[in-house]
Amino acid sequence: MEAVIKKLSEIEIAAKKIMEEASAQLDVLKQQMDQQTAEFDAQVERETDEKLDKLRQQLQEQTNAALTKLKEDTKGALSSLENYYDEHHEQLSDAIFQKIIRM
Repeated sequence: MEAVIKKLSEIEIAAKKIMEEASAQLDVLKQQMDQQTAEFDAQVERETDEKLDKLRQQLQEQTNAALTKLKEDTKGALSSLENYYDEHHEQLSDAIFQKIIRM
């Protein structure tokens, strides 16, 4: 009977050691997983920042191109208006004068 109790005691001690080792391995695995997660998060953040920078640059280039075109179009329209006025300023003045007199 004592031999059985001694054997059970040895089994319990061995089981306890196995559980402690498993717990230690779980802690190590958890630390590794936390480290890998942190590295992954940092990598994703870097990649996201790079993509955002690229998109911002593209948007800035598109905005600058649109602004340049708008300036050119406005300059052209203003030039056309000035040419029209230079060619027709007398008729325009007469038309305005006639409208004022009729009021």
